[in-house]
Amino acid sequence: MEALLISGVIVFLGRILQDIVFNFKIEMFNRGKLSGVFGINFIESIIGMTVIAMVVGYIDDDPRLLLFLGLGSSVGGMIVIQIRTLMNRRLEGQRRYYARVSYVGNEDLVEILKNDEFIFTVETREFIDGMKRTIIEGSLENRARKELFKEHLKGRPDKLVTIIPASEVYWV
Repeated sequence: MEALLISGVIVFLGRILQDIVFNFKIEMFNRGKLSGVFGINFIESIIGMTVIAMVVGYIDDDPRLLLFLGLGSSVGGMIVIQIRTLMNRRLEGQRRYYARVSYVGNEDLVEILKNDEFIFTVETREFIDGMKRTIIEGSLENRARKELFKEHLKGRPDKLVTIIPASEVYWV
């Protein structure tokens, strides 16, 4: 029983660590830090293979080891969600966005955005299909403003929306 408990705790903690490292790798990939992804992928695979090898090695002795694996994965997932929530709060005021919306109709949209102190340029363009569309574009100061902007756009028909991190916008 003692060997099962020790093995179970190691599998449990290893699985939590693997989930955290895996999600950290995804965050680095999303932020474009590909050199770090290689090293993290290496570490994550070693942890994962060690945990799986332990489970496979001891599964004949006691199949309850699978419960530790599943529980570790579940707890690891919950920890990762908490870490992401903390990171998002920290990044709340740091990340800026570029937004561009092309739409027909929705005349009240510009006024609503103006009332919420959004700063956009507004122009009307004729597209090659002959349709005239209103184009608004500008910057969003942070994630909270991006979410408010998206709320204003919900339920509005015939719109084309682009929202990307401002760091990916280059003016030529």
